[in-house]
Amino acid sequence: MSDPDESAERPAGAWEVLADREYRAVFIASALSWFGDSAARAAVIALVYQRTESPIASAAAFAISYLPWLGIGAVLSAITERHSYRKIMILSDLIRMGIMTALAVFGGLPVGALIGLLFISALLSPPFDSARSALLPRILQGERYVTALTLQRTSGQFALIAGYAVGAALTAVDARYALLLNAASFGLSALLVAVRVQERTPSLTADKRTNLLRESAEGYTVVFRSPVMRSIALIVFCGVCFGVVPEGLAAAWSADLAGGPNAVYLGTIMVAAAVGFVAGSIVMTWLVKPQRRNAFIRPFSLLTPLALVPALFDLNIYGVLAMTLISGAALSGTLPATNGLFVQVLPPAYRARAFGVMQSGVHLIQGGSILFTGWLATHNPLPQVVGYFAIAGVVVMAVIVATWPAHATIADAIAANKVQVAADAHAASPGADEDFGEVTIDLGRAPLAARRSRPSPGPAQRRAESSADPDAAERGPAQRRMPVSDPEERTVDLSERTTDLGALPPRSLSHGRGIVDG
Repeated sequence: MSDPDESAERPAGAWEVLADREYRAVFIASALSWFGDSAARAAVIALVYQRTESPIASAAAFAISYLPWLGIGAVLSAITERHSYRKIMILSDLIRMGIMTALAVFGGLPVGALIGLLFISALLSPPFDSARSALLPRILQGERYVTALTLQRTSGQFALIAGYAVGAALTAVDARYALLLNAASFGLSALLVAVRVQERTPSLTADKRTNLLRESAEGYTVVFRSPVMRSIALIVFCGVCFGVVPEGLAAAWSADLAGGPNAVYLGTIMVAAAVGFVAGSIVMTWLVKPQRRNAFIRPFSLLTPLALVPALFDLNIYGVLAMTLISGAALSGTLPATNGLFVQVLPPAYRARAFGVMQSGVHLIQGGSILFTGWLATHNPLPQVVGYFAIAGVVVMAVIVATWPAHATIADAIAANKVQVAADAHAASPGADEDFGEVTIDLGRAPLAARRSRPSPGPAQRRAESSADPDAAERGPAQRRMPVSDPEERTVDLSERTTDLGALPPRSLSHGRGIVDG
């Protein structure tokens, strides 16, 4: 796996990443699914409300999509690790296509049946998302992977906004049209992945499996046992906890600012959150050199809650928009560097489960933060709730930032993971009977420069050497080139050499590639 912070001198361009056939298929498939999901979510809320005229029922239809992340998402991610990521994505899309088609065709089903089908569809989101997140590092590495994540986040924001708009428009005609649109998006997504994405062996092979619950728990263990991954998880979780507040309270905040419900204020706050998120990702990915990204993790993490503290001064709509924009940009600005580090220290066999842990945490913390601040805002002035909640965020984030691992710790974790990846690749290769533990490789050391060949001496120099050494003429050419020295000084102790490439399988170097193959 390549190291974007060490080896890359420039960020990878968007077209450079989209030129990859496999990633282009995953990118388009994801954008289609996000767009269709957003349109269907707006339609389902309207459909349930039309049938029941109950705000609680419509809210339950909206919130059901987050329920699988409450614990069961980790188990589903563990199942994903056992199978081909490509097949998991295709199967999830096809089942969801069937469910959305059934919802559209049989719109007269009881509300309980509708919500039950929605829950089954939502159950397929954790395995699909985990499979996609684990597949991306196997398609792209280094800076191209970082750029790919930015493209995914950016397209996701735009797809969300466009999907809500289209879904609302279709609902005015017939909500079932939006459901059929979502079904079509799932079908196209499955087709793209099936045709364009290569089949790969599962990360967790049969000989390494234990039992499903234990493998699910190992996802949490691998994330929180590592100092680097634990710090990344805490920064991300804390960041989304406070950065999502303006978006989560947008309806109440817009009404508080305008003295009543105001669609314009609501829309501008929601758009400001999305624009800030996209802007931060773009700036950190394409305008900041890879070697400098890690330096921005800690200050941007603190800025995410700090930007919301001025809410205490009961600002107008422009001040709220500025805070939301800055906080969203700071939150997304930490993601390129943290995502890059997370992949570099994460063993490949745990990718789906570890990403499932992160996604579960993000969804649950966002929902909990919105519910908690919304409850506080029902009993206290909203600006004070946001301001004091942000102050608490600054304190918590300062503690997390203070425990951020040193650069040497991060470098050691990356190097250790590279060696482990190389050992796993060696163990899986044919004829790997040699003990890989005997091969010591210094991955952090730059290769030595090639030695320049020494020119052969000319006739004049040879005559001068012959005159200085009368016996030189009696020796052969090979003997004349060998310098006369003490034999003991020419003894080389091979026991001190720690890099024994002779023990490696021949195919490791057959194509001019290093032992670590990303």
